[in-house]
Amino acid sequence: MVNIRCDECGFDCDYFVEGEMEQVVFAYWNHMAKEHGIEYSPETLGRYVKKKILAISS
Repeated sequence: MVNIRCDECGFDCDYFVEGEMEQVVFAYWNHMAKEHGIEYSPETLGRYVKKKILAISS
């Protein structure tokens, strides 16, 4: 299980999503587009989540 918090990415936002990798990436991508007007590619967000997981497990 993975998670993303908007405030970890530099936003003053309480958004938090947790779940399976693909679900989290899609939910956060959707949130960023709708709430912040930023359209990261799902691939970019996927790489960010994978890097975060590796950093936590190290």
